[in-house]
Amino acid sequence: MLWKTALTVMIISSQLNAAELEIPKVFVNGEVAEADDFNLNNNYLVDEIEEEKTRTDELLSNARWKNADEEGSISKKIDCTTNQSALIEAYHASVSEDNLSFLLTGSCFGAYRFVQTVDAEGQPAAYQIQPKNQVVSISSDKTTNPNNRAKLVPRKITASGSDFFLASLVSSFGNGLYLTDLEIEMGANDSWAVLYSRSSNGGLTDVAIKGNAEPSRKQSGVLIQNGAAAYIGGQNEGKASIEGVATGISMLGESTANIYGSLIINAEEVGLGAFNGGSFQISLSSGGKVSAPQSVNLNQGGQGFINSSTADVTIDGNIGMSSSSLSIGGSTVLSDSASIALQDSTLNIYNDNSGISSDRISCTGPSFTAVNSLSMNNSNGNGCLDQPSWKVLIDSMLPPSSVSKQTDTLSSKMVLESRPAGEAKIIRERLQEPLGIKLRF
Repeated sequence: MLWKTALTVMIISSQLNAAELEIPKVFVNGEVAEADDFNLNNNYLVDEIEEEKTRTDELLSNARWKNADEEGSISKKIDCTTNQSALIEAYHASVSEDNLSFLLTGSCFGAYRFVQTVDAEGQPAAYQIQPKNQVVSISSDKTTNPNNRAKLVPRKITASGSDFFLASLVSSFGNGLYLTDLEIEMGANDSWAVLYSRSSNGGLTDVAIKGNAEPSRKQSGVLIQNGAAAYIGGQNEGKASIEGVATGISMLGESTANIYGSLIINAEEVGLGAFNGGSFQISLSSGGKVSAPQSVNLNQGGQGFINSSTADVTIDGNIGMSSSSLSIGGSTVLSDSASIALQDSTLNIYNDNSGISSDRISCTGPSFTAVNSLSMNNSNGNGCLDQPSWKVLIDSMLPPSSVSKQTDTLSSKMVLESRPAGEAKIIRERLQEPLGIKLRF
């Protein structure tokens, strides 16, 4: 406590310097000192000290050592029951802090990084705050009510002569964003509920995301891009979900998602999408499920690993792949109606009881398939080949003997081409029927 007292004295001393004080009565040598003058000066000093003490108390009340938790995070309880802007105000008041933790109660406005302002012409405008390397944690406040579950809802932002309704949260520039036990209600103008971008990281635990009923554009529950990574899942059954959106989770540009637990995804178009190096790993447990017309869509270097621990129907919907790879193992079972389409892609299914059959797998281009307990030698005319089938095909098209002859012919040609050019001759040769086999695809 002594060091806090010393700090207080230092602050007051620095504030009450001679240049700022105006003593009511200045005495001169030989003057008779009146008691009233002494009292006037003393009262003046007392008032100044009290004023500075109030400022110091306010400074100390917001000091890191008083508000930070054991991990050094500034922790604040936010009650939006009577003020839905409380989270926005609390974040902007601490925007320079590098580690923030908010415990919410009630229904709070989201999109807290946006600042509503006016432009040079006095018209409404907005901009977004994106500090670097800042970690923000948001969760429901359980300290007084274990059943409390807070919600983030859209706020109205006016800019460029239009109103936008947004609830989306952003983590970028190496930031961290961790959400726990919350509900997010998306606004009509949201493209996504949560965005991880530019090498940021974080996670959603027991978070329920619901898309807008009348969105102005197609919405994604979670978008992860440009080297970012996030954990998304449920620890308590029935609390983690993504629904009412076009795409559940999208991974773009060398980003990664680890999807686990009891998370339920009910999407209108695509459950999980990975593009341009985006990758994901799914380890769903009891209650978890991915359901969409296209449950998985992988394109241009997308990678997926599905290794769920339950035999429930966790993947409900078709799977599409183009220049990508997908591995399915564990106890994962695909729905009876699910089909898998590959184009220049690789598919591995290690689970003997995956529920998939060769007639529901189709391949175009040089695709590779390996499915336990199934022969993939163009079974049912699906165009898919496994490793042994590819070897048979290559050997039949280019048998070892013909390869040797081609090599000898090529060597002879190189020798002939190295000799001096002679007189041109016309050579007539009967064309031979090419060797090979006709493929059924």
